[in-house]
Amino acid sequence: MCANFLSAQPFTLDPKIKPTKLELTAHPKYKGAKYIEGSTTLMKDSINYHYVEGHDVFQFVDIFIFANDAKTNLSADVVFNTWSNVEETQKTATSKDGYINFKVRSHQDIGFTVSSDEAIDIPYTIVVNASPEVKNYLGSPFVKATEKNMGLETPVEKTDTVQTAESNLWIFIIIGVLLLVVGLLAGKLMGRKKTMLLVLLPFVCGISSVGYSQTVGIERARQSNVETEVFHRRERNAVNATINGHIDSQINTINKAFETEKVLEDFANAYRNLGSCLGSGTPPGQPRIPSFCDDEEDACADCFRSARAEFNRCRYNLEKLQTIYNCSTAYTDAAVALGDNTSGYHGVVGIVWQSQRRGIMRSIEEVNKAYDLKRVEMLESFHQSLMALDACEQAHGMEDWYDRFGVMFYNFVEMRYHR
Repeated sequence: MCANFLSAQPFTLDPKIKPTKLELTAHPKYKGAKYIEGSTTLMKDSINYHYVEGHDVFQFVDIFIFANDAKTNLSADVVFNTWSNVEETQKTATSKDGYINFKVRSHQDIGFTVSSDEAIDIPYTIVVNASPEVKNYLGSPFVKATEKNMGLETPVEKTDTVQTAESNLWIFIIIGVLLLVVGLLAGKLMGRKKTMLLVLLPFVCGISSVGYSQTVGIERARQSNVETEVFHRRERNAVNATINGHIDSQINTINKAFETEKVLEDFANAYRNLGSCLGSGTPPGQPRIPSFCDDEEDACADCFRSARAEFNRCRYNLEKLQTIYNCSTAYTDAAVALGDNTSGYHGVVGIVWQSQRRGIMRSIEEVNKAYDLKRVEMLESFHQSLMALDACEQAHGMEDWYDRFGVMFYNFVEMRYHR
């Protein structure tokens, strides 16, 4: 019962609502992607209910709806948790390309309705595409270790450097005072204004040269930033341009983009999270941890690549576990609220609801227990991945890496995924 409850169609107490299930299957062309397509008919003066299942929380889902006769108009609502909770509405009449396209992310089944203001039967087609899984939004916590992090700096060298800098500072101050005294004395013999100009001229020239150097550096940095922004805009425009076409072309573009797991930010942001229970960014307060190798793709040793792959697998498993719990809690809260508000209108419905309510409350208790047990198991796997990283760091000169840095990240993760 608990497993079915975690991924359920939108909740309702109305027995007249009989939604059609759209179960995604593996895409024949793109590894990791899923899809389904088919046609049905909207009878006049009615509403069709559908729900999509078979997708994962890390997949981006596109729902396309269009009338087989381009002259007829359709309206569709995508909902969250209950059929009455509408998240977004679209109409073919106001669509730029003549079809409806919902872009969503959800752990739970995705429900949507199709209706029309026209009093005729309307054949229409539904195409649903789920991209390959994308796991990159948690970001990388690793930064390149410095000599200080690796324990290669000696205190003597640092002290000598500081002392040398302090000595130079005092020398400059003494020279400045002497030049000022000379200027004052010469002012009595040669005239104050002319002499002070001669004394201050070297300082003005020095300041001007420093200011010029800083200005040039700032301008170069600005020019570099502009070039980078132009480059990224061209990339985004290229991706957006390919999306404007036939639905098949869109699906090909979407799957190819997400297949790389390095998606342009604007492209991914076009997808709406159904509910606030889904994570979509780097966790706030995530610490940065030094590492001998901060580039796992190119120059890192094999031990780094394998250990970090396990490290990230554990992180996203914990993230998925928390998403399941948060979304399930949101679902149960919505179901209980709807049932409590609706059951009072009719005696028979009230009796049926009390039975369903008891089942929902039992499911909540089961979810809580399952979450706590699974969290402990996943944290143990995560700790083992950190110890594998520790062994690799020590082999490359980072002594006591876990005690100095790894344990800090473990404590952060352990606290973040508390129920």
